[in-house]
Amino acid sequence: MTRAGRCVRVSDSSEVAGARRVAVECSVKLGMGATAEAKAGLVATELATNVLKHGGGGTILFGEDEELQSLTITAFDKGRGIGNLNTAMRDGYSTAGSPGTGLGAISRAASFVDVYSLPDRGTAVFCRIDGDEASRPRPLLPPSRVTIGGICLPKTGEEQSGDAWTATVTRDVITISVADGLGHGPAAATAAAAAIRIFAHGADLQVERMMEDAHGALRPTRGAAVGIARIHAAAGRLDFAGVGNIAGAIVTDEGVRRVVSLNGIVGHEMRKVQTFSYPWTASSVLVMQSDGVSASWNAGQYPGLMQHDAALIAAVLYRDFCRGTDDATVVVAKAS
Repeated sequence: MTRAGRCVRVSDSSEVAGARRVAVECSVKLGMGATAEAKAGLVATELATNVLKHGGGGTILFGEDEELQSLTITAFDKGRGIGNLNTAMRDGYSTAGSPGTGLGAISRAASFVDVYSLPDRGTAVFCRIDGDEASRPRPLLPPSRVTIGGICLPKTGEEQSGDAWTATVTRDVITISVADGLGHGPAAATAAAAAIRIFAHGADLQVERMMEDAHGALRPTRGAAVGIARIHAAAGRLDFAGVGNIAGAIVTDEGVRRVVSLNGIVGHEMRKVQTFSYPWTASSVLVMQSDGVSASWNAGQYPGLMQHDAALIAAVLYRDFCRGTDDATVVVAKAS
């Protein structure tokens, strides 16, 4: 599960060093080891330099891969895109008069790299840097049949996000919850956090019971919009209950199906809770988002995107549909 929650905007050369500094700080906090710290700094530097040179500026996101305790770094821009990715990965290739070692250096330093680019619509690069061998934890659970990637960032100018999300994972059942506290700022963050505390310990409860428990817990707060998705991978089913404007969509090879969310405010005005069930297949991709991100995206406009890492899908949708007027959350889950 990949969770991105720290952001550096890169619009001039002075901010490249800031991206590197954040990468090193995050890797030190994770206890990844000296070699991994150096790799993280290199990857952040190259990514920030690339979005500046080729994209006219962009954004670098930092997060954690919670299963592996690895650092994730995602960069995206709205530049001219990469014409030939295989060529661009080779050392010596450049369209900006530079030595052309950026993507090659990134692929060597990172443990995993995923790139999505469209002509004249920009590029997104997702990287994972694993800790030094001695610092890596052993996985406690077998690999899940679903991979998850999410972005949760506050409105520009705010210190705290009024959105929050969580996921509980077993081998065959995954529960993903997104909460959007009304408004933004500390009071909204308090409401969202109250909901997430309930959801983090509710994996054994029915989805409707989770929503009812959150309704009681949020009464002292300003309330929140909430969406809960539970994926039964082995059974081929997704259950969804939503109250308020958390949007959800299931993308498959056959098209996009929007999930149903009912009107109301969890904690204040929740007249009805209802769970709706949808098919879940080997090609399914779930996208959940708060209303800080427009739900007007069309998967057909992004050829091949749904075959990429869940965190990269989330980054592209955040890049293109973040409204900029509210806290913004995008969570993506896909069959692995």
